[in-house]
Amino acid sequence: LVSLTTMTRMVEEHRLQIGTLKALGYGNRDIMAKFLVYGTLASLAASIAGLAVGFTLFPGIIYDAYSAIYNLPDITKNFYLSYSIISVIVALICTTLTAWIASRVELRSNASVLMRPKAPKSGQRILLERITFIWKRLSFVQKVTARNLFRYKQRMFMTVFGVAGCTALILTGFGLKDSIGSIAGSQFGTIMKYDALVALHEDVSADVLKAYDQLITGESAVTGTLSVAQERMTAHAIGVNDQEVHLFVPTSVNSLSDFVELRDRKSGEGRMLTDDGAIISEKLAKLYGLESGDKLTVVDKDNETFEIEVAAITENYVMHYVYMTPAYYASVFGEKPLFNTELLNYTAHDKTWEDKFGEKLTANEGVAAISFSSSVGSAFDETMKSMDVVTLVLIVSAAALAFVVLYNLTNINVSERIRELSTIKVLGFYDKEVTMYIYRENMLLSLLGIVAGSGLGIVLHSFVLKTAELDATMFAPIIKWPSYIYAALLTLLFSGIVMAFMHIKLKRIHMIEALKSVE
Repeated sequence: LVSLTTMTRMVEEHRLQIGTLKALGYGNRDIMAKFLVYGTLASLAASIAGLAVGFTLFPGIIYDAYSAIYNLPDITKNFYLSYSIISVIVALICTTLTAWIASRVELRSNASVLMRPKAPKSGQRILLERITFIWKRLSFVQKVTARNLFRYKQRMFMTVFGVAGCTALILTGFGLKDSIGSIAGSQFGTIMKYDALVALHEDVSADVLKAYDQLITGESAVTGTLSVAQERMTAHAIGVNDQEVHLFVPTSVNSLSDFVELRDRKSGEGRMLTDDGAIISEKLAKLYGLESGDKLTVVDKDNETFEIEVAAITENYVMHYVYMTPAYYASVFGEKPLFNTELLNYTAHDKTWEDKFGEKLTANEGVAAISFSSSVGSAFDETMKSMDVVTLVLIVSAAALAFVVLYNLTNINVSERIRELSTIKVLGFYDKEVTMYIYRENMLLSLLGIVAGSGLGIVLHSFVLKTAELDATMFAPIIKWPSYIYAALLTLLFSGIVMAFMHIKLKRIHMIEALKSVE
C-alpha cells in the first residue's frame, strides 16, 4: 500500500515531464527506467536499514522479554543470508513492481495528453441514489461526500485497508496483553482454587505425620485439606514432542471442587471424575489431537508404557494435568496411588501470616516443600508483564503504518482535486469548511476501516496466539471490550494527526496558480 501510493503519487507529479520526454522522442522504456531505478535504490537503502534493525535491535528486545520468563544463555546475534535475500526480494517486488505498474498506466497516454493537467474523474450515479427514501433525507454536503467516495474507488479501498491494518495491529497488541495477563488470575485463582500446596516426604515416621496433622488442625485459619497423589510422567505419541504430565489423584472426588475447578472452557459446564477414565487439560488434548474416548499414552520413570482413556477435557493454562480417581489409577497402573501432597484452603490471606505458617510447616520433618498460590500467581504475573514490549512494538508499527498510508493517500487526494478545492474556495468556502470537505470522507473511511480492522484483528490475534504459545502453556483466547475501544481511539488519533497536517496544507492552496489554464 505504501509503495503503490508513493510511486503513483511520484509518477503523477512527473506527468508533465513524462509528456515532454515522449514529445522529444524518448521511448517508454527509457522514461520508465527513471522510476524503476528510483524504486530499486529506495528499496535497497531501506532494506539495508531494515536488516540492520532486524538483526540487532528486535532480537535483543524480544530475547530480553523471554529471559524474564526462562533461564536463557546470553544472546548470540548472527547474520542469516537466506532471510536477508528473501527480505530484499520482497522489498524489491513491492517497490519496483509498483513503480512499473504506476508508470505503465501513465505511459499509455500520448504526449499531448500527458502535457496537460489530468482531467478529474467524472461523477456518476451511485447505488445510494437509487435508494430514494435515504437519498432525499441527505444534505447537499452529505450527498457530495457520498459521490466523492465512489468517484475515487481505488483510494477508498486503499484507505479502508490501510486503516484496517492499523486497527488490526493495535487490537492484536492489546489482545495479546489481555490473553497473557489473564493467565495468572485464571490459573491460580479460578482453576487452582487451593491456597497452598504442601509436598510431603514419602518415608516418614508416624510421629512426624501426627505432628504435621496437629499443626494443621491447630491452625484456626485453615478451613479445608485434601490429600492428593501427584506423579510426573511423560506423554508420548508419534509426530508430537514428548510432554511432561502431572498425574493428579485426589482421595475424595466429592471434595475436589473446593480445591480444583474442572470445567469446559467454552460452556463453563463442570466436569466430574469417574472410574471410567481421566480428565486431561485442554492444551495437552490440543497437542495430541485427543477427544473424549481417545487414548493417551504415558511413560513412567521406569520407562513402562500405559494407556489412559480420556473421559473429558478441562480448562487449564499452565502445565499439563491428568486428573483421575484412585480406582481408575489402580486399574491403569496396577497399584494404589501414593498420596504425597496435601492441598490447603485458609481464610487468612495475609503475606505475614503466610510467611509464619510456611516457617512452621518447613520446620516439620515430613514436609518436603510448600508453595502458596498467591506467591506463584504474582510471580507468574510479573514475568508475563515483560511481554508488554510486544504490545508496544505492535502499536508503534501500527502508528507508522497509519501515518504513512493516510498521509500519502490524503496528499494524493488533495493533489488530484486541487482545482476542485480551489474552486470551492473561490466560491466562498472558508478554510475550515474546505478542510471538512475532505475530512468527512477520511473520517467515514476511517470508521469503515476500524470496523474491518476489528474483524481482521480477531483473526490476527488468534493466529499470533497459536504461533507464540509454548507447549506447556495456553493463552486465553480472549480480547476484552476495552481493547476494541483503545484500538479504535488510537486509530482515530493517528488519523486526526494526519488530518491536522493536511489542514495546514489546504490553507496554503494557491487558488490562482491551481486554476490558471495551461494553454
